[in-house]
Amino acid sequence: MSRSGAVLAPAAALGHLGLVILGALFVYPRGDGRLTRALSYYGAISGADLAYTFFAPNVDAAPWATFQIMYPGGASASDTLGPANGHEEEIRIRSVVSTFFRQPTSRSALVASWADEMLSRHPGAESVVVRLEACALPSMREYRAGRRPRWNVRYEGRITSTPSSRAPRGDGAGAP
Repeated sequence: MSRSGAVLAPAAALGHLGLVILGALFVYPRGDGRLTRALSYYGAISGADLAYTFFAPNVDAAPWATFQIMYPGGASASDTLGPANGHEEEIRIRSVVSTFFRQPTSRSALVASWADEMLSRHPGAESVVVRLEACALPSMREYRAGRRPRWNVRYEGRITSTPSSRAPRGDGAGAP
């Protein structure tokens, strides 16, 4: 390693550690200068600004979306947004689902989009029940006392199809 690398690597590690400590203390850079913007950007992409509150006892697990597809005559089927072809894709799907709770103004558009996707996957369906659930994790004290994780319904809504939404689309992959 070169002399400059031997100095730069530990300095970068110490700078990162400093930002993590500041984030854990809920101290964030203020102002609108270049350095402030650079530190804020680095904190956001590295996770150094998260304050590690995801270890807090009152944080819910990420929500999950399930869909009950209803056919004429009472038949039904279940579906999800997947299939996830790997861990990264599952994280991405869960991130999109969690947007429902983080951005209330997007809720109706998300539900309509998911319902449209399910109706295109299931030709002939007359409605879709969209259900968002989150796993309620007990504290260790509650777990030792016998309480177990359970899924809580956080949202449920029924979307009825229209004749145009039942028509097959493009390549069959949900593209218009």
